[in-house]
Amino acid sequence: MQKIVPAILTDSAADLAKKLKILAGNTQWVQIDVMDGLFVPEISVPLSVLEDLADDFDYEIHLMVQDPASYLETCQAVGAKRVIFHIEGVKNPEHVFQEMQKYSFERGIALNPETQLDVVKKWQQQIDSLLFVSVHPGKQGQEFIPSVLEKIRALRMFSLDILLGVDGGINEPEEFKKAFEAGADYVVVGSGIWKSKDPIAALRKLEAMVQ
Repeated sequence: MQKIVPAILTDSAADLAKKLKILAGNTQWVQIDVMDGLFVPEISVPLSVLEDLADDFDYEIHLMVQDPASYLETCQAVGAKRVIFHIEGVKNPEHVFQEMQKYSFERGIALNPETQLDVVKKWQQQIDSLLFVSVHPGKQGQEFIPSVLEKIRALRMFSLDILLGVDGGINEPEEFKKAFEAGADYVVVGSGIWKSKDPIAALRKLEAMVQ
């Protein structure tokens, strides 16, 4: 079933807690963006903060970091259901996949807009999901890069069993329609929800587009 997944990108524990409280009871999945100031310039709130916050979500942890393996134990501790790391940020993906096998969460990789699909073919037996990042990672509120749609179509043609997500810049009804028609299973939305005066109303409006 195609769906909308709210995203939270913040450097404030108070802001994270506030947004999770707003989402409580209104969505099953929430993506938490983690940034280390190295892979992307920005730094997010520490992932460990989630241990003291709401645990009634299925968390997708999006690791925009250079050393994803060092975050995996914390991902498990906070109850992550899916962990995604950027293939561009590591020198030895095999090591990360080996470490991931120690834990119960789903394994995924994220691709920046300029990254080619050849890398996916190499690792597709190792992953449960693939996240197409449709902006340059690290900041919310950027414009959607439409060339990502062609990659989604191409991957869906030769792989039907990998969960496909799109993350970044999708706010207009036509963009949602194109992403799902291309083969995406879910679309991650951050600023399109949080810039609204009523985030839940904004979420419901987006969900109505895909039902």
